[in-house]
Amino acid sequence: MTTSWHRGTDTIRGMETDTTTLLAGAAVALGALGLLLALLALRRAGAAKRALGELMSEGEATTGGAQLARALAGVAEHATRLAVSEGRLTELEAAADRAVSRVGHVQFQAYDDAGAGQSSSLALLDDGGSGVVITTLHARVGTRIYVKRVMNGTSETTLGEEERAAIEAAIAQPGGTRRTR
Repeated sequence: MTTSWHRGTDTIRGMETDTTTLLAGAAVALGALGLLLALLALRRAGAAKRALGELMSEGEATTGGAQLARALAGVAEHATRLAVSEGRLTELEAAADRAVSRVGHVQFQAYDDAGAGQSSSLALLDDGGSGVVITTLHARVGTRIYVKRVMNGTSETTLGEEERAAIEAAIAQPGGTRRTR
């Protein structure tokens, strides 16, 4: 028969074994990570050595000045491409300000005798709240389509309740996130 003191010692030894196993696993993982980092460093060193070899393989007749001239020509070519890209970006940003970026839609029943909720108003606006609101009114005998111009969230013509709701839904959407330089 074992005493309670002896059982406590077995429990402590079991915990020590678990802790030792955990520490050994962590050490193996750290060792593997160290090996991986060393392999990556060795690979980068090899790439640097190859690049240096390419520079040196051109022979002693090639001076550092000639190599520098080639590098500067490459930089000048990239500068030209960058200037063209900046021009295109400016054009795209100007066009984006006028692009549809906010959309609001409301579906409703225009007439009591027509199908359930087949009429709708659709607001297509830019960041400034300008664009159009398109309304379709569906009835048993046909569908009517109305397009009204919207400037800064308002219209020159009278708007219906659903059209105002579509414009408000479009304006409420997040927008204006374009960055300026």
